[in-house]
Formats: sequence, C-alpha cells, structure tokens
Amino acid sequence: MNKASQISRGDKSRNTRLSRLRELVPVTSAIVGIDLADAKQMVVVCDHDSRVLARKTFRVRAWDLGVALDWAAAKAARAGFAGVTVACEPTGHRWRILGQLAEQRGMAFVCVQLLISAWARRGQDLTSDKTDEKDAVVPPRFAREVPPSPA
Repeated sequence: MNKASQISRGDKSRNTRLSRLRELVPVTSAIVGIDLADAKQMVVVCDHDSRVLARKTFRVRAWDLGVALDWAAAKAARAGFAGVTVACEPTGHRWRILGQLAEQRGMAFVCVQLLISAWARRGQDLTSDKTDEKDAVVPPRFAREVPPSPA
C-alpha cells in the first residue's frame, strides 16, 4: 500500500497560477505601483523587497498616465532593472485604461485583489488616515506575493 503524498488538483491549480504570476512579475523587473484617482495619481517604483526606488505624483487623468509609465520605466532602468510590471487595485474603470497603456508599452500588468489590499493597510499601520502615498506601495508589495485577480 502506497501512502505517498500526492499533489492534489488544488495544488496543481495553485502552482499554475503562481507560475503565471512569476511570468508577469519576474525578478528582473521593477514593480510600479499606482494609486489611481480621478485627477491625481501617485506612482511608486519598487524593488521586490518593496523598497521604494522612486516616487512621484502625476496630476493627470488615467488616460494620460503614459507619461508616468515612461517615467517609471526610466527610473527602473536607472536602478538596473530590465523592465517593469505595473500593479494597481482594480477600482472603477481607470485600471482598464492603465492596463491598455501598459500593454502598449510592452509592460506586464497585474491587479491586486481589493480585499488583500484592505487587510494589508490595516496590518501596515493602525492609523485611520488613508493617503495616496501609503496606498501606492500596497500593490507592489502584494503583486509579488499573491496571485492577481482575473483582469
């Protein structure tokens, strides 16, 4: 009788999702987190340890974020990364526009699940203030760790 542990269908499915995530967020790419809003976007460029390499506020609407993605790619290249992966929360319609802009530039794009982001904010600090500066670093942190929501 063989009592060896077999890999379950759930394990195989999770491994497949993680492999896909590793393709989207390779170690050779910096992670660009964007806190999307109406007319003010906070953009951070992070490494895989969530260290902020660059941060900038862009006072543009979502469809004008191409300039922010170009800025982020330049900062990532200057820091020694071969490319970037763009990460955000899928709120409203803006994330779709951002995904299109990233695709036009050949950048990988992932959305971080809202529930995970909300819990991360609570765990990061227990203050009640919610700022764009704090929110922009959450997607890069979880883009590397948690399989993205289906986009």
